[in-house]
Amino acid sequence: MIKKFQSSDKYTKYSAIVIVLFSIIVLALTSVYHVSGDGCWHVSASKFMAENKSMPLNEPLGRNEPFWSPPLYHIISAVVYFIFNSFNHNAANFAIKFISPVFGILSLTVSFLLVKKLHSPKIAFYSAIFLSFVPIFIDYSVLSYVESMLTFFVVLSVYLMVKDRIWLSGIAAGLASLTKYNGLFVLPVLFFILYKRHGIRKRLFFDSFFLVIPVLIIAGPWLVRNWLALGNPIWPFLNVLFNGYHIETYAGLTEAIKWGNLFSLNALTSFYLGIFGVPDGNYNSFAFVNIPFVQFAVAIWLIATVIFILPLIMGLFSLRKIKSESNGMLVVWVVSYIALMVIYIINASSSTSRLILPAFPAMALFWSFGLIKLTEYKSVRLFLPKILALIIIGFVFTLFFKFILAAKSWNVYQNDFEWVKGNTPQDSVFIANGQCVPYNIERTSLYAQNGNFEKADYAWVNQKFVLDRKSIYDDKTLNSITRNSNIIYSNPKTGTMIYEIKH
Repeated sequence: MIKKFQSSDKYTKYSAIVIVLFSIIVLALTSVYHVSGDGCWHVSASKFMAENKSMPLNEPLGRNEPFWSPPLYHIISAVVYFIFNSFNHNAANFAIKFISPVFGILSLTVSFLLVKKLHSPKIAFYSAIFLSFVPIFIDYSVLSYVESMLTFFVVLSVYLMVKDRIWLSGIAAGLASLTKYNGLFVLPVLFFILYKRHGIRKRLFFDSFFLVIPVLIIAGPWLVRNWLALGNPIWPFLNVLFNGYHIETYAGLTEAIKWGNLFSLNALTSFYLGIFGVPDGNYNSFAFVNIPFVQFAVAIWLIATVIFILPLIMGLFSLRKIKSESNGMLVVWVVSYIALMVIYIINASSSTSRLILPAFPAMALFWSFGLIKLTEYKSVRLFLPKILALIIIGFVFTLFFKFILAAKSWNVYQNDFEWVKGNTPQDSVFIANGQCVPYNIERTSLYAQNGNFEKADYAWVNQKFVLDRKSIYDDKTLNSITRNSNIIYSNPKTGTMIYEIKH
């Protein structure tokens, strides 16, 4: 009995070390990370809330569409920004980046506690290793996206339900849904746990009622707001079903059902690459890697990903042989978020890796089962842990390389951003497509389209700005800008030009 306790305690200590290592990695990466992609939109919305003490709708925040996202992440970010901005503006911009790593660390911690309760400290330790070092989990514990907060509340809701804290589980599920629509897909998991606990009895319906009520109270008002303001509670998704607010941008992509996307090789490829840290799963991202023998390095990296994923595949295939009461719950958890992926693929985009992130704690358990199964073979047990250790080191090194490379790419344009902030009025309006130019110059920015030129004072022009390709204008728009404006700033090194618009 004492030996068993000591063994359990040993794996708990190992897990604590893994969580600390993960924390150090994500905090270090966050310190060098430059906000980009959707993070520019999320942070811009948060700053608007902090400065105006109101919720945005049609304000220009970097996208040519209304603000529709469930706002919990933005509200918390706004509070952090407001507090730190009262001391120092740069400190506020720096502090807001650390929201994602905090929730990433919390997600990992609660996932460990959940697996430990369902199984054993040993399996919880293995699952912690998977979550801590699979690149996608590290990525979204760094990026200023909503995914780490979403994952935390999803895992917390499952953990609380397993502990029979139904009302608290409902609150966590409601907070997950107020972070992102995807949080609603944890409900089938919670209902399944209740079903396994009670069967088809009155108690099942009674507990289900007390689970749903807090979800409706917390997330319902935002869904109603979107229905009233945009004609679709989950705008812009499945807009074809609701016939909601129409705009010819990203939302326009969601106004059709494209079944053929399910059979696209690109969907599978982008999903796989996204799991291992390739931005949006886009293989074209490899073009940014400028190192000797790049093709050889990519080949080694791909082999490493296959080896790392082997325990997961083995775990899935051996699930029937593993007798555990939690297996059904894990399957429902993964299937629920696969269903979300299918909906997204046929309605919006083939870039789906992050959609399944809230189900990664369940996948971590499958990986643990597979690792234990593989190490039953003596020959595998001798070399697999060592190879996995090398792969993990390689993954971490690659992530540092990626984030530092991205930060350096943004730093090239820092003089351009600072010139705008230092030489144009704070209340001036720019023409600048895309979501990251407005974030970096910290000026209200409108898209280059009819009616907006009369409202704008300046225009940002850089036809080589690959970091945000939406900011690159077509020839007609560029001619319109140059014909009706004067150049007041030019940087031949970066290709950036600032035009003052004539009125």
